[in-house]
Amino acid sequence: MHVGLDIGTTHISASVVDIQKCKVIDTPSYLQKRVISQTRGAYEEDVETIENHVLAILSSIKEPIESITVTGQVHGILYYDKDFKAISPLATWLDNRSLIKVDGDTIETLFYKETGISLPPGYGLLTHYANERLNLVPESAVGFCGILEYITGRLIGKEITKSDPSCLGTYGAFDPITKKFNKSVLDTVLHHDMRAPFEASNPFEIAGYTKEGVAVTYPVGDNQAGFFGMIDSVTSTALVSIGTSGQLSFFSTSTNCDPNMELREFLGLGYLHVGATLSAGKGYETLKNFFKDIYLQITKKEIDDNQLFDIMKASVLKKNGDEDIICEPLFIGTRKNPQIRASFTQIDLDNFTMGNIVESVVDGIVRELSLFMPHASEAKATLSRIVATGSGVKKNYLFPRSIEKVFSISPTVAQVDDGAAIGAALVGAIATKMCSMEEKDFIVRTLISG
Repeated sequence: MHVGLDIGTTHISASVVDIQKCKVIDTPSYLQKRVISQTRGAYEEDVETIENHVLAILSSIKEPIESITVTGQVHGILYYDKDFKAISPLATWLDNRSLIKVDGDTIETLFYKETGISLPPGYGLLTHYANERLNLVPESAVGFCGILEYITGRLIGKEITKSDPSCLGTYGAFDPITKKFNKSVLDTVLHHDMRAPFEASNPFEIAGYTKEGVAVTYPVGDNQAGFFGMIDSVTSTALVSIGTSGQLSFFSTSTNCDPNMELREFLGLGYLHVGATLSAGKGYETLKNFFKDIYLQITKKEIDDNQLFDIMKASVLKKNGDEDIICEPLFIGTRKNPQIRASFTQIDLDNFTMGNIVESVVDGIVRELSLFMPHASEAKATLSRIVATGSGVKKNYLFPRSIEKVFSISPTVAQVDDGAAIGAALVGAIATKMCSMEEKDFIVRTLISG
């Protein structure tokens, strides 16, 4: 069995893939929670809890494991000591400490003034720079890394010095073409003998082995793992992923990427051109919390989240008014403008209903992704298929309906819950030479069709 571990923002889960039967045989999962921080703008999670959940998941798998590949949330960092033991929480990709002002400027602005490079909040080098400015770097820290590199190293019992380029790009100042960090930026940002970020590993390279002898590959970013696990025909298919955040991705061998999108290295096969949003599923969850508070205020009782989600879906069938409410669901801004916020417009006397509000948020989430298409001219010319993935897409018919409405293409909804974990498992299968690329494509077609 090949295991893909997905260390997400809200869940830590695994897909156990039997490549002989083209089947996911188990999907153990744990909830992941934010921890309270004294740092303004921080969004942190407990590293020890994450590691314990990973070990519990692996111990629950009864079948022999042939490979493990870690994927999941990227951009964030944690600090480790000389024994490669975490000595700080994980500051996640949602962390906004870089927006704190120092000497009249935000730390993000100061970073730009010193390096000439603009990074969105949450990127690893910017978060470290912010910690330096705020005196938050632990004294015994010798380096920092993402949670994917940390868990990979812990599984094989040693510090790793390489990572897949899909992870390295999320630190910032990394060139996906040369696969090198900008040395002048590193020289500016790294102080106190702090170790530089990792070198790029080769595609499908094994990092080491667990004490039980299981192969562990270098980690892969969740966007690339999800594309690998959900797309078989790369040249004409776009992947729409709606999880905590949202992503529109398409494959290309061209490095000519519009500045409104990100160029990401893709497992040595080419590149992904990616448009990423910050608050997709998180925005829908925010709306749920709003209705939940109303329910509590009226009834003085709590309501189960799943029950409330069902009520929200049903409310769309009871729409009123002729004009649609327009929602820009930018609850935590955009990567280029993290300080912009959400808005609702076109509200009138008749359409201000629960159903209209719910539909406006769903359509707004999908529309924000669709706005990347005019910039993706290559994809727009050849696009004939959309694969939609993410638990929200599978469980909530409103999202695939909106994708069809906004993109004018009926999406193929992947009949699996975690494409990134599946893709990670397939990376491990190829790394251990248990699977070819052609066999991988057949497995993907079988899995997404259910």
